[in-house]
Amino acid sequence: MLLSLLLLASVFQSPDSGAFVITLGKDTIGVERYARTADRLVDDVVMRDRAPAVARHFVGDLGPDGLITRLEVDNKPLGTTDVPPSHVVARYTKDDAIIDVTRNGQTSTAHVVTPQGALPFLNFCYALYDQYGVRARKLGGSPVKVSVLSFGSTAPFDLTVTFPAPDSMGVAFEGDQPTLFQVNPSGRIQGVDGRLTTQKVLATRVSPATVDVARFEAAFAGRPLGQLSPPDSVRAEIDGVRIAIDYGRPAMRGRRIFGGVVPWNQVWRTGANFATRFSTSADLVIGGKTIPKGTYTLWTLPSASGWKLIVNREILAPCEGDACDLPTRARLWGTDYAADSDLVRVDVKTEPLPRPVEQFSIAVVPQGKSGVVQMDWETTRIAIPFSRKQT
Repeated sequence: MLLSLLLLASVFQSPDSGAFVITLGKDTIGVERYARTADRLVDDVVMRDRAPAVARHFVGDLGPDGLITRLEVDNKPLGTTDVPPSHVVARYTKDDAIIDVTRNGQTSTAHVVTPQGALPFLNFCYALYDQYGVRARKLGGSPVKVSVLSFGSTAPFDLTVTFPAPDSMGVAFEGDQPTLFQVNPSGRIQGVDGRLTTQKVLATRVSPATVDVARFEAAFAGRPLGQLSPPDSVRAEIDGVRIAIDYGRPAMRGRRIFGGVVPWNQVWRTGANFATRFSTSADLVIGGKTIPKGTYTLWTLPSASGWKLIVNREILAPCEGDACDLPTRARLWGTDYAADSDLVRVDVKTEPLPRPVEQFSIAVVPQGKSGVVQMDWETTRIAIPFSRKQT
């Protein structure tokens, strides 16, 4: 047993290099290229999942315990932009992290207590996910909690790491499904499947020689995708009732949506990112049920045989301690559905659309003194009639 552990430790300290192409449906949203030695990790990531696109270069010093002791990061916005570049120097111990962020010649310093030690967290950086696997194996067990820290965060958070089989690893945020990783006998990531998560990305390992970072920077600078599921809102007044809906707008991107990206028989946030928020200035009737005036979140339960609309009372994110102060509480995230806060569930009608709708959309359509909330995506329309409750 001791020999096998020593062999595993030596394998994880062995040099390696790799690259990943990151896709969301038919769209390539980023690339990564890295090189690792026993005590150093050098990584380049170019992402166009926002506007402006950004290139990130970092150099990390690796400790023998699977932690990173120092990280130096350069973030460079691409193309014509008013967003300044930033330079980050972060130092990590088993007790704390000190992070210096420099923008426009001004440096701010954050000191974060990390009682168990923490690894840096950078989204879509799979070389760091390799390190989470190293750390998890050194801690032992499955599942095991690995503490990580995002730049700008005031406290670390845990990732749950599992090893379902010798050639696989799962890594999950709290409350979310895991990203699944194929790993080789050395434990290094060979492929990434995030389709169970809210991010929905895939990453394919390729030869580092095929990822010319400068070429991707030039290509992505002129073609940023912008926010992948941008926020939108609907405002309407029908029969004296003011209706407000705030939601995120995911896109098809060549994927099968209902029964695929949005599974059958599972509660869906009815959009993306934050839970869809619905406000009414007067009592409504939907599906024969009364919806008192107020603010709610809207969820749906898709099924091949019929859909349900769920009106839920919960609108604010779960919180602890100081995070419960009302001015700082955030909107409810779309994975934080709580069935015990349901107000009503009602059956709703769907109908086929004559042509696919690329980006999810919600509209409020007047029909005399009543109205219909219409939700269109892929080739499906969800129709939710409503009217003002008569007193």
